[in-house]
Amino acid sequence: MDWPVWPQLGEAEQAAVKRVVSSNQLYAAEEVRRFETLFKEYVGTSHALGCGNATQGLHMALAALDVGVGDEVIVPPISWISTASCVLMQNAIPVFADCEPESLGLDPLAVEAKITPRTKAIIPVHLFGYPCDMNGLMAVAQKHGIQVVEDASHAHGAYSHGMRVGGIGDIGVFSLHQRKNLCVGDGGMVVTNDDDVADKIYRLRSFGHDELSYNYRMTEFAAAIGSARITRLDEDNRARAENAERMGRLLEDCPHLRVRKPRPGTTCVYHSMLIELHPESNIPLSAFANAMNAHGVPCNKIYDPLHRHSHFHPEKDPARGVPWRAPFNTAPFDESVEYADVHFPVSVEYCDNRILELPVHPPVGGDHIEKAHALIRHELDSAGASHTG
Repeated sequence: MDWPVWPQLGEAEQAAVKRVVSSNQLYAAEEVRRFETLFKEYVGTSHALGCGNATQGLHMALAALDVGVGDEVIVPPISWISTASCVLMQNAIPVFADCEPESLGLDPLAVEAKITPRTKAIIPVHLFGYPCDMNGLMAVAQKHGIQVVEDASHAHGAYSHGMRVGGIGDIGVFSLHQRKNLCVGDGGMVVTNDDDVADKIYRLRSFGHDELSYNYRMTEFAAAIGSARITRLDEDNRARAENAERMGRLLEDCPHLRVRKPRPGTTCVYHSMLIELHPESNIPLSAFANAMNAHGVPCNKIYDPLHRHSHFHPEKDPARGVPWRAPFNTAPFDESVEYADVHFPVSVEYCDNRILELPVHPPVGGDHIEKAHALIRHELDSAGASHTG
């Protein structure tokens, strides 16, 4: 079957691009300011600052919080590499804490166990549009006086207990990459309610200021497309949720897999719908994913846990990027503990054996979901799994 691609661009985006071309102004001007205003109003924060991508946003967020040499930042093992690599960009040390099964986000208890006097920040991630336990994480952060940078790259429009995610912590960072719910090709947005943080990020994103700063500005093209697309973001998110709910109902009687639901008190925006295989079904995750893709259903494994990434296991020490071994780092980090020696049973189990993602963006609709469901049942039969329904 043919699974529709994302994004679907049309007349609104074409008009936005034409408007930029006609203006003869391509970089960080009126269009960026317009999009920033729309975005901060949407999230409900005092400030929104556009940048080139979410990696830049995360980097500036940590720099704005004065994270640096000797500091530790707690991050989850399940995420895109930027969540951890932004810490290395500040010569600080990523400290992984395991995730909790309900949202696959950081486990507040695991986070608290990793806090030391050197812990400067926590970066929770709302994976695939499923909000993590922000109430628990904010309670831990406030108890220990630690700042929170929300990586909301997958979660434009999601809610946690009545608040838009990204606007709950000290700083929120959104990706506007091609695959994201709100996409402009590539881009990022940083949001905050802190005037001083906003002022510092404003200076950090455009080099030439007294403090070391960068060329992290957003283009006018990206902002114009963003302004056109944000007006229908909620509509797109509703379509994603309807698709996920339909598949959830169809698989309700299946003992071998299920569509994951968001945490109570939260609203998921389904950057991708997550399908969880039951551990006792003995269905090999990769084989099942490969079979679905052979049928044209893009159902894939999620991330490989970050602590396995080569950034944390260099064959030889590069000139940068390994602050836990660097001579300038005088913090008492235990060098006998390499990242390969740490264990995160929840993260590893779910990444390796239990979770698949399926994009359910519009114009994916009921017919696609029905056909995908039939193929899922077919593959379960082929794998020898017995099921009802």
